[in-house]
Amino acid sequence: MRVGDRYYVDCAPLTLTGGDLQFVKSIKYLGIYITAAKHFKCTFEHVKVKFFRSFNAIYSRSKGAHSELVSVELLKSYCLPFLLYASEVIPVSKSTVNRLDNCINVAIYRIFGVTSNNVWDVRRYLDLPLLQDAIEIRRVKFMDKVHLLPDFEPVLQVFTVD
Repeated sequence: MRVGDRYYVDCAPLTLTGGDLQFVKSIKYLGIYITAAKHFKCTFEHVKVKFFRSFNAIYSRSKGAHSELVSVELLKSYCLPFLLYASEVIPVSKSTVNRLDNCINVAIYRIFGVTSNNVWDVRRYLDLPLLQDAIEIRRVKFMDKVHLLPDFEPVLQVFTVD
């Protein structure tokens, strides 16, 4: 897999222990799927699958409790972390965030049976913010923690220009 201007060009095969290594379109590293593209890019389709897999398992068991609030709290604590995993350090496009945010909308629709116009009201009352806002909050918290690290000062000196 290659990232850069020539990501689409075929390369000479790399050989390891007598066998050729296969070039792939994406790789998984620390739970993130990096795809071959002109610029650094990640795919998030696996995130949607994990979100809905966990939501469907939780919802099928919690709807017997006849409490929508139980389902929402389980959604927040078990399913939402799948959508937010590593979001503070990976550049995520606005369209990708909107697609991931739609997963929450679908879950709220299934729990409450409301129309698409009322989903935003329900989310506001249940303290389920837009995913873009949640990502920005996580990014700020992450940078605050990184700034307090003892090794952060040399990194900061490298990026400052005299």
